[in-house]
Amino acid sequence: MEIRQATLADSAGIAKIQVDSYRTAYAGILPAAYLEHFTYEEQAQDWRDWLSAKPQLLYVAVAESQEVIGYALGQHGADELAPYESELVALHVGKRFQGKGIGKRLFAAVSEELAAHGRRSLFLWMLADNPARGFYEKLGGKYVGEKAWQNNAYFGTKISEVAYGWLDIKELFAADRR
Repeated sequence: MEIRQATLADSAGIAKIQVDSYRTAYAGILPAAYLEHFTYEEQAQDWRDWLSAKPQLLYVAVAESQEVIGYALGQHGADELAPYESELVALHVGKRFQGKGIGKRLFAAVSEELAAHGRRSLFLWMLADNPARGFYEKLGGKYVGEKAWQNNAYFGTKISEVAYGWLDIKELFAADRR
């Protein structure tokens, strides 16, 4: 298994992980109708468009067969939650590959890249009911906030999210070596 920066050629694999992950991780949290509207083809095109537009802080985990089995997306700058300077926007690992340290390695890769660009801290938002909260807590994430909002894109569902943060981003990529 290899962790590397994503390329345009990875778009379909990223889309498959994204759609499958949304449908399993968010089942019972977000409306089924919302989850069902995602298609592999549409998401693959979104990733191709996005990766073509500008360089992205997007890493993939790739099996020996070159199948994309996970991805993590980060971004520089995070105005929303002071004092955090960067954000982990998404991290998804295929269900059959979970529990093997892949998510931890993806998170470490994004964190290391952010630190290399002068970012010292990192946070993320996630659905409050997402069972992956324990994953981020094990990585040393501290609960730093919560927000709730009504979203018509989610068929009028009230969404509750929690934020986890790391004031010292170097702790995250050091986690890859533990």
